[in-house]
Amino acid sequence: MSVTSDPRRAWATAARRLALALLAFALLPACFLACYLLMFGAPGSAVLPHLGVLAGVLTALAGLRLWLRLVPVGARARRAAAAAFLVATGLAMFAFYAAVLLGLQYWGRVTTLDLVGTYAPQAGELMRALGHRPEWVAAAVTVVVALAWFGADRYLKAHDWLAPLEPTLAPPVMAALGLLLLAFAAVSAAELPYRDWGASGEPLSLSLFPERSETAMQSHAISHSRSSMIDRTEDQVRTAYRPAAHPRRSNLIVIVADALRADHLALLGYGRPTTPALDAYAKAGAVRLATSAVSVCNESACGLRALASSRYLDAQAARPITLPELLQRHGYGVHYVLSGDHTNFYGLRAIYGAADSYFDGASQKTRYINDDRLVLDRLPSLGRWDGRPVMLQVHLMSSHALGRRFDDVPAFGPDENYDRLRWTGASIERERAVNFYDRGVLQTDRVVREILEVLHQGGYLEDALVVVTGDHGEALGERGRYSHGHSVWEEGLRVPVVLLAFGAANPGALQARAVMSQVDIAPTLLHALDIPIPSTWQGEPLQAAERKRTVYFQQQQQIGLIDNRTPGRLYKHWTDLRKGRQFTFDLLADRGETTDVTSSVPLALRQEWQRLLLARSAAMGTGHDADHDPLVIHEAGR
Repeated sequence: MSVTSDPRRAWATAARRLALALLAFALLPACFLACYLLMFGAPGSAVLPHLGVLAGVLTALAGLRLWLRLVPVGARARRAAAAAFLVATGLAMFAFYAAVLLGLQYWGRVTTLDLVGTYAPQAGELMRALGHRPEWVAAAVTVVVALAWFGADRYLKAHDWLAPLEPTLAPPVMAALGLLLLAFAAVSAAELPYRDWGASGEPLSLSLFPERSETAMQSHAISHSRSSMIDRTEDQVRTAYRPAAHPRRSNLIVIVADALRADHLALLGYGRPTTPALDAYAKAGAVRLATSAVSVCNESACGLRALASSRYLDAQAARPITLPELLQRHGYGVHYVLSGDHTNFYGLRAIYGAADSYFDGASQKTRYINDDRLVLDRLPSLGRWDGRPVMLQVHLMSSHALGRRFDDVPAFGPDENYDRLRWTGASIERERAVNFYDRGVLQTDRVVREILEVLHQGGYLEDALVVVTGDHGEALGERGRYSHGHSVWEEGLRVPVVLLAFGAANPGALQARAVMSQVDIAPTLLHALDIPIPSTWQGEPLQAAERKRTVYFQQQQQIGLIDNRTPGRLYKHWTDLRKGRQFTFDLLADRGETTDVTSSVPLALRQEWQRLLLARSAAMGTGHDADHDPLVIHEAGR
């Protein structure tokens, strides 16, 4: 390749080539920003900060290129190394942008780098869980990288912007210029933690520092000012709280199955035998309550917070008074054995607080992170019960689409992981999706039985209350939707509540109610133990007399309530703030939510509902301008 010796022509050629290179570099960020702003409602304020981040990347790349020119190797080797730099930068940007958009689409938030770091070593098992062969995926990635490198090498051979400048720049000048560019990039990177770009929606800042500006709860967030106000009240109640003088000291086992919807349990009337173990416990008289409850949202973070602190979404904050905290004040040991990654997934670890022992899928390297055999491996480490009351919380992933299905769990027919198909955009055959999900429910039932057998052998069931529930539901093709994190239809909110009593434990008289919320579970457990319920908790114990009430739920800009105060009606009403629409169904007559009866509801009642919901949406910062909130993005799910 000939390069002109005329400095002016050389600089003009370099400028043209540099402009072309910058244009090529800008294509990927431009496509990403278009999706980020137009598809996910990110604010325009994110653009300039992100361009600042890209400027740092460009200067670092240019500085490396200049220093590479000083390496005493042949031109072909330098070009090959430069092509590798370009490909690595481009693929890293593509991977980051893809992770951001997938996080927004399926988890409701910009994917954090901690979460990427957790799943990267698990990539093979994740591929298998989604039905892909890791070796084929690796081969495809290798081919893409090789083709990208070849293309970059050919491009540099013909259009490298540095080539015309090399004859005009002395090595010391090139070294100084490269050092200056690298120093600029290093300063930019060092300043990033101190810039408030996360508040403006800049994606790298949100990925690195997800806690900035708001208390994040997966695809929901509460401003720090409101969070602090709630926490101050919690601290006052915490200080004034007086433990019971003579509580019951039954062990408490809380088993949460991820994405477990109530209407797919045979115990609750489903037509398939998905719960043989729970059915057997019911026949033996151990089951004291088998009903369903409305989860406060359609994803894990707020559902698990509601279970721990008996608070609806708008009242959840950083330091709530929790069930395990109160049990610790009554002398309980608290242990967590959790399948899945709760350490890095959007603040889940903070929900659990202090514990005598804590284990989740991210704590080990021997199995796939979402394999429930992790729980069975870990439980024996608790040893035999020594008489001190304990709370044990277990989280299972068998009913989740990303949970590992065991080879020896029988299928209900041909099945396929609907989440894999959903990610690839392929069409989904609903019957196969339901078969896959039901197999997961059957596996959950089996793991619950095996957990209780281990605890029985260890003596923990001599005096124990056991609750089996879900953090949220799961869509299985209803209204064309799959998975969770995107709606407030019954299939996404309705979770089972199964309470069992073993040995000397006695939860008192429990009755299923017309309307029960996820926030009622913790008060019910405290009442069973004769432990005072904090005044800030919003749920009601099921041992108390039933009264007319409303319970609340929210998923992003869909916020609603269920109201049983009208005789003969069980109204479910919600507002979709994105679309400005209201929906109302009578669940007593229309459990499938097929007939919208909003127009037939008395105007005064509708107005009351809107006042109640307006106050809660304002508390979450979820009004009609929520589409422009950088941290409240539309589609979510775990």
